[in-house]
Amino acid sequence: MANKYLKHRFTLRETILLWILFGVLMVGLFFGLVFYPIRSRTQDLQTELDAVAEERATTEATKADYDMMKAELKRLETQGDDTVMPASNGVHSRELQDKVDAILVGIDHGYRASITDLQDGVVQRSVRLDFTVNDTNKGAPDITVYKKVRDVLAKLVTTGYRCSMSSLNLNPNGTNLRDANSIAVSTVIEFFELG
Repeated sequence: MANKYLKHRFTLRETILLWILFGVLMVGLFFGLVFYPIRSRTQDLQTELDAVAEERATTEATKADYDMMKAELKRLETQGDDTVMPASNGVHSRELQDKVDAILVGIDHGYRASITDLQDGVVQRSVRLDFTVNDTNKGAPDITVYKKVRDVLAKLVTTGYRCSMSSLNLNPNGTNLRDANSIAVSTVIEFFELG
């Protein structure tokens, strides 16, 4: 009986169905054993490549920052520092207040100062300033409120006394800083003095 099945002649219909089944099996094997594993490995390699590119970009940015800081330190080392650290006394306090008032002339502002003793005879004078810059230059569009605020802040940290800005908060009355017609500024500047 086994010979009867081996000697069976397939009809045209059965032959076509067998070739279709063979084709489906070959396509399934191709996708299962070749296409999907290669695609998965390619995606894994692309993920690794993206991670390496991101790490490289971060490293390059860090190196650029480091180089910029190194150049700034070298520049300061060669040209020297023109700021002074005055003695902590009432005279300096009055001079500092006069400088701040001169910078903020015409701008409504609040002023508070506190003194903290640091180590090695250095005193830190924390000056909190709250002021609002309004658009008073109608007809001069190149002078924006944002530029005025930047100029005032630059003057405040370049008074000639050693200082550092430890806090800054800008609140525009509009949706963005560059187009605002009024900006409320709150900042804390630390001035260092000899105790």
